[in-house]
Amino acid sequence: MATVSFKCKNCGGELLFDPDSQKFHCEYCDSYFTREELGEEPESKTEDPAPRAETVQPEEEFNEGEVVEYTCPSCGAQVIAEASTAATWCYYCHNPVVLSSRLSNKLKPNKVIPFVLDKEQAENAFEQWKKKKWFLKPGFSREARLEKMSGVYYPYWRINCRTQGRISGNAEKIRTWRTGNTEYKETKKYQFVRQGQVELRDITFTAMNRADIDLTQGVYPFDYTKAQDFSMAYLSGFLAERRMTETGDVRPRAQEKIQGYTREKLEDTVKGYNHFSVRDSNCQMMEEHWEYVMLPAWVMTYQYNGETYYYAVNGQTGKTCGRLPLSKARLAALFGVVTAVAFGVFSLIGGLLL
Repeated sequence: MATVSFKCKNCGGELLFDPDSQKFHCEYCDSYFTREELGEEPESKTEDPAPRAETVQPEEEFNEGEVVEYTCPSCGAQVIAEASTAATWCYYCHNPVVLSSRLSNKLKPNKVIPFVLDKEQAENAFEQWKKKKWFLKPGFSREARLEKMSGVYYPYWRINCRTQGRISGNAEKIRTWRTGNTEYKETKKYQFVRQGQVELRDITFTAMNRADIDLTQGVYPFDYTKAQDFSMAYLSGFLAERRMTETGDVRPRAQEKIQGYTREKLEDTVKGYNHFSVRDSNCQMMEEHWEYVMLPAWVMTYQYNGETYYYAVNGQTGKTCGRLPLSKARLAALFGVVTAVAFGVFSLIGGLLL
């Protein structure tokens, strides 16, 4: 399998993408390079002393679920990778490796949003998130043990589209007034129709089949104005997954969501009524543009009381999601307080009415 490793032009060390500077950093001689200075990613190995991608081994076909072996371009060790892995680290020399055949030709992403948060910033974002959780088990922050924290690029399908929609239904205008001791109510009934074109952007769907990918959906949204044309160099120093689905696999879900968004946009134009209900709706896709994008997330696992907990931090914005061990005692105490307050309020109201 073809592999790619980016080298420093000054010392030949491995280059890693640095989120803080948004440049490519050599940890050996402390050199920094911009994406432009790296140049194009060559298709074959070259002796050019400029920062370059060293490509070794021919491309191979692979299938979902398989495990393959590749040769590390730095130390020559044989390393095993899963079918979905697109970028990883050599287990022996710890140098970053991009599996180029999994990100080339028809599998090449259109865009990538580079990491903005580094590992320390991601950990701080997680710590701040924990502090806001009132019902966290006592001692979790002190006793929980960080098992693993990885920066991962996940594959997604991004859709921009234009739709033609139409809704129709019934609406009511209600007017009440009082004359003397008599209250009057007037209800006027209407039928309405709304139709028009709707522009929808940045609708995103995971391009993987793994169940645990749902965790990273909780860190949406991303700022696509910061997206860059895809380059394998951005993956250097991080893990990455390649897509395991095609547009046809996600189209049914995409169409359902797009229809819902179109209906919501048209419903927002139904104003001036007290109540309305939609009787019929339809939506036709006029234009659609799909992009295969790689989005950054820091993924963490913690061990606490023998159980593993998973968390994800948006690698661009710092938004965090995950599952925390809740204290049943604290939840029970809150329930008791709420029940007591509610009982007191109802008792007071009951006493006033007697």
